Amino acid sequence: MRIACGAFLLVAGSAAFADDIGDGPGLQLNASYIGDLRRNTTGGLEVGTAYAHRLDLGLVWNATVFGNGVTTNLSVMHMGGDAVSAELVGDLQSINNIESPPGWKLYESWVEIAFGERAGTVRAGMLDLNAEFDTPVSQGVFTASPFGVGTELSQTGLRGPAVWPNTGLGVRAAGAFSDRLAWRLGAYDGAPGTDDDAFTSFEISEEEGALLIGELEYSSERVHKATVGSWAYTAAFERIDAALLADPVPEHGNHGFYASFDTALGRLADVDFDGSLRAGIAPARFNVVDRYVGAALTATHLWDARPADALGLGIAYAHVGAPYQQVCDFDGTPATASEIVVELVYRAELASWIALVPNLQFVDSPGALQGIDDSWILGLRFELAAGHGWLMAARQGKPGDDAYARHIAGEPRGKK
Repeated sequence: MRIACGAFLLVAGSAAFADDIGDGPGLQLNASYIGDLRRNTTGGLEVGTAYAHRLDLGLVWNATVFGNGVTTNLSVMHMGGDAVSAELVGDLQSINNIESPPGWKLYESWVEIAFGERAGTVRAGMLDLNAEFDTPVSQGVFTASPFGVGTELSQTGLRGPAVWPNTGLGVRAAGAFSDRLAWRLGAYDGAPGTDDDAFTSFEISEEEGALLIGELEYSSERVHKATVGSWAYTAAFERIDAALLADPVPEHGNHGFYASFDTALGRLADVDFDGSLRAGIAPARFNVVDRYVGAALTATHLWDARPADALGLGIAYAHVGAPYQQVCDFDGTPATASEIVVELVYRAELASWIALVPNLQFVDSPGALQGIDDSWILGLRFELAAGHGWLMAARQGKPGDDAYARHIAGEPRGKK
């Protein structure tokens, strides 16, 4: 609560002492709507059709306070509709990245101060960790969740880490060692959200602890992004196989690492090809997935008249840890060694305010459980947007982050 109050006071102070506005508009209002229709044609839990939707409303205010740039962000969202993963397919990686319990939620509410020649920044408030850490570039075209944040990281914690839709209180510092090498460090609520999916939660406790994360990022004219990251929870966790132990006690050590590499592969005629690879690990004694590998190939600038269209093929491999497999065997629901999601997607921007995203997905061993047939899913997503830079941000599920929009628009390689 103190962090939220401090953020509010800083917003009020910046309104009182702002002496000039930056290059862009002082106040930007944004809105977007995503509708997502999916049909599980075979396999999984049940054949059927699901429609999910999400509405985002936000504002961003830029000002200068005592010579330092100040940005204030406030965004809320409403989710609703059916759950294709939970009700039809039964996958554990979430094939629809806007699937969420219905209702209104506070997405982000933060203040950021920029200072120094290399534009170091400090951001505090209600934050989405994935808006800055483990954020995709060319993989952002896909609609399955693991291409937005690695499964081995997204499945951690009491209610997941502070990523969409359960964002949490946090503070983040970022800067650059050079034009090509950047760094960022963050501390976030270790148990964001609530069990009843309330609008938001400002509660933090020593028992639930914090999630600490750090990342180094390299970029160049050819390399869109190369990252190495590490994360750790400060709280103790119950082992995932506690039911099989004689005297289980909570333990510390829930930490992991990830790395990604996203680069230009070359050009064939006028078509640009990009490839990406991401891998990460998490301790099997606390988490279902202990190893994750994701890879993708994307093609952009398919036609001169439609430079923003994109075609992508991605695969997400989630390995299930031995302790979880032992628990499944004990419960009489044997697990497989892994779950694999494959997605073929095409993104067509019909205008600056509307996009269509047809996709085909295949899930091998949904839920990493034996006895559930492989699943084939057909999908069609549409996105409506109004406001500066909002359409591509809506696609990624992170308002304000349009790195991929700039990439496919043809900006110089490596520019962020």
